[in-house]
Amino acid sequence: MQKNSIDGQEEQINEMIERIFEISGKPLPISATIGMIGKVIQMRENGAEDLAIKKQISGVTGIGLNDPRIEEIIFEIEEKPAHNTYMPFNNSMFEALKKNLDNG
Repeated sequence: MQKNSIDGQEEQINEMIERIFEISGKPLPISATIGMIGKVIQMRENGAEDLAIKKQISGVTGIGLNDPRIEEIIFEIEEKPAHNTYMPFNNSMFEALKKNLDNG
């Protein structure tokens, strides 16, 4: 089960990166994007202000601070993973587990 959890997290991060690329409208360096995701999560956990988080995202993506796409990226990083976890009927990992249990 541990490997499936890691695979699921990796898949979720890859989807997040692809979505950030779509929102920004251009491919970004993957290492910088991964670093940005980690930094935004850390900043939020440490109680950073929204403006500081927006500056972090803007610095990597080149998107202006007042551009609504910044909010979309924040959603992708902060909110969407929770939605995927807590909405099991929209969660592919849950569906796979359910199938395995039904077949077992």
